[in-house]
Amino acid sequence: MSLKINILSPHFDDAAYGLTLTISKLINRNVPLKLINCFTVTRWTAIPVESKGIEAVSLLRAQEDEAYNALFASAIEIVNLNLLDAPLRHDYIFRFKALEDDELELAEELRQNLLKQVDGILFCPLSIGDHVDHVICLEAVIKLYSEKDIIFYEDLPYSARITEQEIFDHVRNVAERLNVKLSPLLNTVSNCNIDKGAAVRVYQSQMNEQICSEILTHMNNLQGERLWGEESILKKLEEELEC
Repeated sequence: MSLKINILSPHFDDAAYGLTLTISKLINRNVPLKLINCFTVTRWTAIPVESKGIEAVSLLRAQEDEAYNALFASAIEIVNLNLLDAPLRHDYIFRFKALEDDELELAEELRQNLLKQVDGILFCPLSIGDHVDHVICLEAVIKLYSEKDIIFYEDLPYSARITEQEIFDHVRNVAERLNVKLSPLLNTVSNCNIDKGAAVRVYQSQMNEQICSEILTHMNNLQGERLWGEESILKKLEEELEC
C-alpha cells in the first residue's frame, strides 16, 4: 500500500464533519490515515457542559475524538498539536481583517510542523466560513503547497450556509492564490457503510440539531462529500474511494 493520507483538522471535530464518508472508505481499504488536530487547547463548546475550564473541556473534546476513532476500531493515528484555539488568543473567532502577526507566526509554525509530519497526501480545509483557525490552516498549507500533495475539503457546517456559487468562488480564489486549477471530486455515499449522522453526534459537546442537520443536508444535496484538488493528485485517491 503506497497511498498514505494525512488530514489537517483545525479542531477535534472538523475532519469528522467534512470527511467521515471519505475516512470510512479509506479505512475500509486499509489506507494508513493520520489525523492532525491543531487548535486542541480550548474551552469552546456549542452546548452547556459541566465544567467550562480549559483543562476539562480540552480533555472532553479529546475523548470525543477518541470515541470517533473507536468507530473505525481506532485505526486512525491521532496527533494533537495543542495550539490555543481562537477564543483563547483573541476576542474573535471569525476573520474580519488581515491575520495578526501572531496568527501569521502560527501559520509558519504549522507549516514547519507539517513538513515533518506529513508523508503522503495532505487534506486541508478550504477555510469556507472564515473561521480564523481554519484560515491559519489554509495559510500554512498554501505556503507548503509546492512541497506536498494537497487535496482540499469543504468546511462544515459553514459550507451548508452559503450557495454553491459562493463555494465555487471561494475555491477559485484559493486556486488563483496557488496558480493552479482545482477540480472537484465527489466521494459518493455509495459503497459507504457508516452512518455519518451517528458519527458526528459523537462530538456531543459541539453538536446540536441545527448543526447536525446542516452537515447532513450538505451531504444529501451532494450525495456525498466533495473534495478539490489538481487532477493528477485526485487520481491517486479516486481508486481507493471507488467514487
